Order: sequence, then structure tokens, then C-alpha cells
Amino acid sequence: MATNPMQRKARNSFLLGMLLMLIITGAIIAFLILQLTNMKKEEQELEASYVTVYTLNKDVDSGDEVTEADFTITQVTNATAPTDYLTPSDLGTNMVAKIAMTRGTVLSKEMIYIDETVTGNDVRKQEYNMFILPSDLVTGDYVDIRLQMPSGTDYIVVSKKRVEIPNISGVDSTDTISIELSEDEINMLSNAIVDAFKTNGAKLYVNKYTEPGIQEASTPTYPVSYDVLQLINGNPNIVEEARNALWNRYNATDSSGVQTQAEQRTNVIDATINEDPDQSQTNFESNMEESINNSITTRQEYLEGLSAAAAATTTTTTTN
Repeated sequence: MATNPMQRKARNSFLLGMLLMLIITGAIIAFLILQLTNMKKEEQELEASYVTVYTLNKDVDSGDEVTEADFTITQVTNATAPTDYLTPSDLGTNMVAKIAMTRGTVLSKEMIYIDETVTGNDVRKQEYNMFILPSDLVTGDYVDIRLQMPSGTDYIVVSKKRVEIPNISGVDSTDTISIELSEDEINMLSNAIVDAFKTNGAKLYVNKYTEPGIQEASTPTYPVSYDVLQLINGNPNIVEEARNALWNRYNATDSSGVQTQAEQRTNVIDATINEDPDQSQTNFESNMEESINNSITTRQEYLEGLSAAAAATTTTTTTN
């Protein structure tokens, strides 16, 4: 059936409009798809530019022990994160700050020393009250214990030990410290204490590390007596490596002819003590008695402090 020109024109216009609408709709859909794709890509790029890091939630000093409780997990951009930032796989059980750091610092491997060394079976916490202590010594400091003889010779007995100061009734002890020592170190320090007690003018003193996080431990130079060396050599609680190291150090000399520790022992320490054996024994007994009395007094003050704290808690509970 024939159509008139007006109907044909209207139909063509309708079809043209539908075509144009489809083209415009397709363009809009394509534009939206492109926009969504770009947005997703930007989000992915943004996510990729962030990394998970650890930041400190408190200030720490060089040499302070740090634990996972001192960390906060944070997201920062790649640009602001250190290249060697700390990751979960880097964490260890014995972590120490190499440098002083403030709260909010993003941690890197260069800032934290992680010691994976397992504590030996022979390590014990020892308490001493006969050392001369620095006036600013606090719990957490790292120290060497040194013996100075009247002649001016100065020996490192044990090196880089973390100090704990007993707290009695809320007050730090003024003369007592605790340090962790291995069996061979206990023997060496006991020997040094005897030498110091016997010798007029000798002193055992504590020497602090200034940057314990980055400073290596000193090499002990104190020459133990031959009797103590033999005791250490036959002690089954001391590992073979420690025995060999001590024996080699005792007998070693260098190319310049510096005395061995054995010669130092004979020519300096034993010679000084043997100048007046009777007086040396009197000095030893007097100093040992003083140390024992100090220990008894400290222990009594500690127990009295515990009793007072327990009584205060009971009173508070009863009142409430």
C-alpha cells in the first residue's frame, strides 16, 4: 500500500531520531565506562602507592628495648616511607633501639637492632652492691664492669650488660644493680671482686655506653687467676666456645710484645696483692662483711616495703 510523502517523512524522522538517540546513549555509556575504568585505575594506583609500616607510639632512647606493643601499624605513601622500612617478617624477640627516636617515627631496619640470640641455659640474673655507680645510672642503661688497680691499670671484666636497679618502696637502690651473666662471666666477676677487695686503692666501677644501640660490646681484658681459669675450664655449665675464647685470651699476645693476660695477672694484680698478704686478707674480709651487711639491709628494706604495700591494699579494700 502506497504511503503519502508526509507519512514517509515522519517515519524517516522517527527512525533518524531513534538512531541519533542510540548513538548518543552509546556515547554516554562508553564515556561512563571509560570514566569508571579510569577511576578504578586511579584507585589501584593510589592503593599501590601506599605501604604498611610500623611507627613508634612513644619516645625511645638509644639502647631501649622495644616490643610490638611500642609499634603502631600505619599506612604511608611510598614516597614518605624509608626504603628499608620494617615489615612483620623483620620483627624479632629481642629488639633494641639503635638511636633515640620520637613518637610517630616510621621505623626502618637501620633504626632497630634485632638480636635473635637465644639466651643460654647458664645465664642468671646476678645482684651486686660493691660497684661504684655513675650518678645518672638508670634501669635500661648498658654498661661495662671494670677493675682499676692502684697502678692505674684498668681492665674490662664483663662488657655491655643491661642494668636493672631494684626499686624498694618506690625508691631506686643507691648501691645495688642487677645484670644477666653467663656462668663464665659470673666466675670472672667473682674473681675481680676478690682482687678489688684485697687491694687497697683498687675499685670496681660501672662505665656507661653513650649510644648502646650502635656501639659494639667491648672486648673483656681482665686476666682471671689461673685457679679460676682452671675452674672455668672444668665447669660443665660453661659452653666449649666460651672456655676456648677465655683460654686463648688469657695466653694471647700481639706482635708488639704486649704482655699476655697471664703475665698481666702475675706482674700486676698478683704482685700488688702479694706485697702484703696479711693486709690483703684483712681487706678482703672487711669488704666482704660490708657487702653482706648491705645485702641484708637491702633485703630487709625490700620485705618491709612489700609488707607496707600489702597493708595499704588491705586498708583500702576494707574502707571501700
